[in-house]
Amino acid sequence: MAAVALLNRESISDEFQEEATQGSLCKCLNGRPLSKIGTIAWMVTLSDAVHNFIDGLAIGASFTLSLLQGLSTSIAILCEEFPHELGDFVILLNAGMSTRQALFFNFMSACSCYVGLAFGILVGNSFAHNIFAVAGGMFLYISLADMFPEMNDILREKVTGRKTDLTFFLIQNAGLLTGFTAILMITLYAEDIEL
Repeated sequence: MAAVALLNRESISDEFQEEATQGSLCKCLNGRPLSKIGTIAWMVTLSDAVHNFIDGLAIGASFTLSLLQGLSTSIAILCEEFPHELGDFVILLNAGMSTRQALFFNFMSACSCYVGLAFGILVGNSFAHNIFAVAGGMFLYISLADMFPEMNDILREKVTGRKTDLTFFLIQNAGLLTGFTAILMITLYAEDIEL
């Protein structure tokens, strides 16, 4: 009986020390201890930091080429990042973070964009096209890795017959081909576009 009481006291003491350490590390964030937050939150935060770093590289390299290209790249990335960061914020909340913790870690991952920006400006003159290739590949991967499974799920939920299968297939591919054609035209005729 004494051994059980001693073990209970030690486990309670260990939990108290862990919570006290966690509480002192992020007392201002008013949330759960960091060890109690789901693994998905840390995966999202780290991958978002890498994503934001590459965004910063693309912006920095764009500004080394021209002011107009830098502004257009910045606007395009801003339009992509706003819904992306909102989605990450919701994922962090669902993983167990408090609102303050989610805002803090989302902000910290967003700050990696500034590191990428500085690095992109430093190496942009020499490696701008390589940076654009990496950033473009990342954008394609993210869009295709997220979009195709979603398209398949919608197709499985909605489809009831062969005619509907063909209709969904044509609509989805028309959307993809429209996007690819728009990007191709902008790429081919970028020099002729004047704003």
